[in-house]
Amino acid sequence: MKQYQAYLTESNEENTRFQFQSIGKRGVFEKVIFFTPLTSDTYNLSLVDYNTKTNSYDDLSVTDNGDMPEVLVTVISTIHRFLGSNPGKKIYFEGSTPARTRLYQIAIGKIYDPQKSDLLIKGLQDNQWFPFEPNINFQGFLAEEKP
Repeated sequence: MKQYQAYLTESNEENTRFQFQSIGKRGVFEKVIFFTPLTSDTYNLSLVDYNTKTNSYDDLSVTDNGDMPEVLVTVISTIHRFLGSNPGKKIYFEGSTPARTRLYQIAIGKIYDPQKSDLLIKGLQDNQWFPFEPNINFQGFLAEEKP
């Protein structure tokens, strides 16, 4: 399996906002990953495009920059950094559209090995959490450090 490199990120002091550049076939795009509290122990992960000219964020744009593996590895590295500075917390994420959630499902299935990973990833289906399995349609995902 090919190893991909995470992009360099800049983070705030709390490790709740990470910014990086997606560099690919369509150019350079600013991306931001946010971790925002949902409950006392669960945070929502958002991956958005950042327009530096208008200082605005967009979670519906499709960059199609040909670097999805690098972006995904970058997201995973920020999850580790966030959890490292926020022990015991969980991270919830889903796509901004059902198609994007499915894309996350496929990407996780390609790189996540529950035996080797130090993360535990669960999938949400019909308001219940199940261990992540490829080829099952989940509505969202929950990541946490293994006990």
